[in-house]
Amino acid sequence: MATFPLKVLTMTGTAFEGDVDALLVPTEMGPLLIEAGYTNLITSIVPAGVMKIVQNGKSDYYAVFGGVVDVRKGGTATVYAEELNRGYEIDMARAMAARDRNLDRIQYPNDDTDLVKARAHLAKALTRIAVKNLSEGGSI
Repeated sequence: MATFPLKVLTMTGTAFEGDVDALLVPTEMGPLLIEAGYTNLITSIVPAGVMKIVQNGKSDYYAVFGGVVDVRKGGTATVYAEELNRGYEIDMARAMAARDRNLDRIQYPNDDTDLVKARAHLAKALTRIAVKNLSEGGSI
């Protein structure tokens, strides 16, 4: 299978750099599969989604939270992620606690509850749980 160079950048530096078989990115229009030879493209990444990098036939999963993917025809792809978590680094207990905490905030709001913020935090927690499950060979 043909490969292409991929770089994944975050605010803190380079999270990934190498030749890959494929990249699956969550965009506003749905999942976008990028392979070698893909055409020029710049598109936004959803606020909370699962990104998959396939390298040497092995899939690695990432929780990605916003950003942009930039693909150059016949060349490189660069992901500029606002926030990114590698699946194997996600603390499942912490993600589940965040899910439960934000579900409670949404189900039982008080005057100080920011529902928009609680929903955003819930989406992040659910994404982290899904990515951790995928990284361990499970499903979403």
